[in-house]
Amino acid sequence: MPNTKETTFESELMNFDGDRYDVVVLASVWAKELKKKAEYKNQPNAAIIKVALDDILSGRMSKDAVLEISRQNLEAELRAQEEARKEAERKAKEPMRL
Repeated sequence: MPNTKETTFESELMNFDGDRYDVVVLASVWAKELKKKAEYKNQPNAAIIKVALDDILSGRMSKDAVLEISRQNLEAELRAQEEARKEAERKAKEPMRL
C-alpha cells in the first residue's frame, strides 16, 4: 500500500497547473536555503529538493516568501564578506608585532 503522503505529493506534482519551469527554479532556490538550516545540513540533496518541491506545491512556501528569505540571506552573506574584507585590511595595515 503506497504511503498517502507520497501519493499526495505525486498528485500535487502531476496536477500542478502553473509554469513547471518556475516551480523548478523556485524549488531549487528554496532547497539552497533549506540546506543552510541545521536540520537539513546532512540530508542528501535529493531529499532536500523533494521537501522544497513539496513546500512550493502545497503552498506552505509562496514565491514571495522564498524570494524574500533568499534576498535577506544573500544580503547577510554579503555584509559578512564585507566585514571580513575590512577586518583583513585592518589587520594588514597593523604593524607586525614580534
